[in-house]
Amino acid sequence: MARVKLSQQEWETFLALADRLEIDVRGLLMRDVPFHVLEAAGHALGRAAAQATTERLTLARAERLCEPQSCPTCGRQCPLLHRERPLETVDGPIELHEPVCHCPACRRDFFPSASSIGTQSANL
Repeated sequence: MARVKLSQQEWETFLALADRLEIDVRGLLMRDVPFHVLEAAGHALGRAAAQATTERLTLARAERLCEPQSCPTCGRQCPLLHRERPLETVDGPIELHEPVCHCPACRRDFFPSASSIGTQSANL
């Protein structure tokens, strides 16, 4: 990833986000602290941005699915609902917005998002 210089306006946006998240970036600008303290504040802000971005992206992907879906077992068209569930990511917890269907014939739930959102089990 290329290193990018922030404009003053972009930096102010970061500072406003840090203020909102109660990460004391403004205070660190005025204090002499060890480098690891500065780095920790940067990482905290980066993780918060990553969490918010991941939530938004999964919500947008989930919202693209709005039609009834075929049950993978019997093929019956089943109504689609959207639910939220907690998910632990490498950057911390998020609320995953996920489509879910229930097949009354098979008496099972299925998640059409598992293949499209990328939350299926990893092959390790």
